[in-house]
Parts: sequence; C-alpha cells; structure tokens
Amino acid sequence: MNFGKPIYVAPGIYQLRAIGARVTVLLGDDGAALVDSGGPGSFGVIASGLKRLGISLGQVRWIFLTHYHPDHSGNLGRLAQETGAKVAMHKEEWPQLSGERLATSPFRNAVIAGLTDPIVRRMYDNPPNADMLLEDGDELALDGQRKLQVVHTPGHTLGSISLFALPQKVLIVGDALQYRFGKIAPPAAGVTQDSAQAMQSVGKLMALDFEAICFSHFPPIRNGAREALRRRFPEA
Repeated sequence: MNFGKPIYVAPGIYQLRAIGARVTVLLGDDGAALVDSGGPGSFGVIASGLKRLGISLGQVRWIFLTHYHPDHSGNLGRLAQETGAKVAMHKEEWPQLSGERLATSPFRNAVIAGLTDPIVRRMYDNPPNADMLLEDGDELALDGQRKLQVVHTPGHTLGSISLFALPQKVLIVGDALQYRFGKIAPPAAGVTQDSAQAMQSVGKLMALDFEAICFSHFPPIRNGAREALRRRFPEA
C-alpha cells in the first residue's frame, strides 16, 4: 500500500491513503480543504501527499471531520496545529471530542468495547476547539466556483456527515457506505450506532445527483456511482 500517494478522483479532488482511513483533498483557488485527518501517525504521509500535489501545509484552509472515530480524528489536533486550518464537524460530534460527553466506543459489542477502551481513548488527538459546527444543508464555498454541501447522514455515529462537492458531483461519504469486493454496502454493523438510521441515511444520499463516491476505507467509484447505489438499494 502506497501511503500518501495522491489518488485522482475528479478535477481538483484526490484521496491520500493515511493510517486508519483515507483523507480526501479538495483543491480551490485559495488553498485546499481536507476531509478527515487519518488515524494516529498519519501526519507525515499527509504532508508528503500534499507536497506531491504542490500544496504546502500553510495552504490548507479547512479540515472537515466526517465523524469522531479515532481512525478519522486521531491526527486532527496535530494537523490543525501544523496547518493553521479551521476545523469543522457536525454539532453532534464536537461533544465527543471536547470531553463534554464521554466518547462512545466505536465497537457495539460490549465485551470488545470494554477490552479496547484503554487503547481507543489514547488514539484521539483533539484540537482545542471547533471553528465551525455544521448542520444539514450548510454550504461552504472553497472558491468562486467550488463548494461543499453538508449532508447529515447519522447512523454510523449520531453526527456523521457526508460532503457533496460541486460542480464535480463527488460525494464524500466517510463511513456512511462501504465498497467491498466491488459491491456497495451499508456501514459495518459492528461499529455502527444505529443500523436502521444508517439505512435511512443511504436513502437520503440517493436523492443527490452525484457521479462519484469517495469512501474512507475503499477505492473511489469515479463514474456512475449514483446508478450503482440505486441498483444496490432499490427500495431505499
């Protein structure tokens, strides 16, 4: 696995394989935005990947978090500090990272959660604050042409979000969907808080007019992604 090598998705959109989860890079005229931070130890591979794209750390303006699980947020504090980027996440996720609410274990099995809890808690790297708390339907301009729409897709976690990048029509789903063996699937039940709610979120995504999907743990679908999702879940 070639960590840090940019993977082309669409014009101005790439993914980097980090430790734990992929990081999506969105390029704009005024700098770059990142979606997720990777897990602990990901900083070097992200910095290397950005350099290959001709982007300095100081050009990263935003870091968007799809959800609080440590494979997505375990490098967030350092990445925010080194880049000076603003941090944005859904308003339901920040209490998990700020300490206001005890972070729920990603694992639904009580025995596994109990055994792994001491390790999981050491994997978080939280920024001192969240610069923007997002809600469903929020829009953020990356430059005069490119923008992101926030789609609240709860189920995997309470505040899970997907991001719809326009005009490229790329849907960045975090862990709201999987893509195993060429087949789209709902998030893994063993690390999903509410599987029924997650399926409702799949139906919500299908209402969007997207062409490509970026997953956090699987290769992207670059073309025909909406039709592939409709064929997989015809009743959603």
